[in-house]
Amino acid sequence: MLKVLHHIPRVMVIQETSVQPGRDKLQGIFNYAHLYGPWNIHLIHGRSGEQRPKSFDDLRGYDGLIVGQMMLELAKSLGQARRPTVLMDPLEEAQRPGSPFAMLSCTLDDSAQVGRAGAEYFLERGHTRFAYVGDALNRNWSVRRGESFSNRLAEAGYACDIYPARRKPATGTDDGHALAEWLLDLPKPAALLAAMDTRACQVLELCEAIGVRVPQDLSVLGIDNDELICNGSVPTLSSIRRETERCGFIAAGMLDRLMRRETRTREVFLYGVKEIVTRDSTRTCPLSDDPVAKKAREFIRVNACVGIGVPDIVKHLNVSRRLAEIRFQTAYGHSLLDEIQNVRLERAERLLKETDLPLTEICTRCGYSTDVHLRRIFKARFGCPMRDYRKAHSKEDQEGCVRNCVAFRAVKS
Repeated sequence: MLKVLHHIPRVMVIQETSVQPGRDKLQGIFNYAHLYGPWNIHLIHGRSGEQRPKSFDDLRGYDGLIVGQMMLELAKSLGQARRPTVLMDPLEEAQRPGSPFAMLSCTLDDSAQVGRAGAEYFLERGHTRFAYVGDALNRNWSVRRGESFSNRLAEAGYACDIYPARRKPATGTDDGHALAEWLLDLPKPAALLAAMDTRACQVLELCEAIGVRVPQDLSVLGIDNDELICNGSVPTLSSIRRETERCGFIAAGMLDRLMRRETRTREVFLYGVKEIVTRDSTRTCPLSDDPVAKKAREFIRVNACVGIGVPDIVKHLNVSRRLAEIRFQTAYGHSLLDEIQNVRLERAERLLKETDLPLTEICTRCGYSTDVHLRRIFKARFGCPMRDYRKAHSKEDQEGCVRNCVAFRAVKS
């Protein structure tokens, strides 16, 4: 019989939120509490001034704990807490026999699946040279991603250059000079997977500094789909989005079962890849070395949504309109005006999917003076009105929540 709770459960969540995976996990926990709660959640997320638990006594008032990787400084207190506890992506030392956390329920990142997904992505795009850049500290999860990436490529008959060398002890995090030399020596063109988005961003910055073109010379793919990093990079960074929100949802479900004594056995949930988001760093659009065409495309990417037209591009290029049109059409297969529309529609699609902005404001932010034109060309491109497109993607998010519920109930001991 399930335990009857006599008050709203007090749950402590210890999870870093400075990076996208941490925020996603927290969102998954909140989603679960919203559906099956209520819970009173106390969040410890690594900011200065927080009231962190320092002893066992500080944890006595909580009915359950969900603990991310920010656990080493609290290890002694947590080990003595004797409260229902679930770990999310515990560190290697927490999983070793003899650790006070070794028998706790947990969620684990399927690093092997992440590496395989990166390999499949590049193979489908016809690449034949490959590279992997691991975490600067060469931690185990990074090594596993690289090994899985390399093994899948070996199955397809290809070799993979790996940086740093496998299992090589890390000497520190400032390895920019060595990494730059390694990138220069890579046979090109090549496809590169980085252990995480911040590492991929470092690769992009180094490529800019040493004259390696992305994606012409090096196609770069990150991991975690941290949108602040991915959309802020130049070029924008393609990335593997892991099931981190689902991870948080499942962890919350495990804790709920423990608090209600539905189970006392250890549960482990392995989560993998949700999707791969393609941006400019791997985009397979026509590429050109034509300086006029490249300069025009860069100007459009930066300014399309502030209302520019073809005359503004021509003025920026300081060439005749006819020459600009011919060079751009030859390089990319479509006109300057088409490129402006493409960039604007990309932003409109993103704003519809990821914000609740009114349609009139989306129109303004995409560079249109009235919404009539945007509505017309959006429907022509996507086959439905903007409002219907937003509803459809909102429904997909709701269905994703339902799938999380089903997945939780399917977790086995």
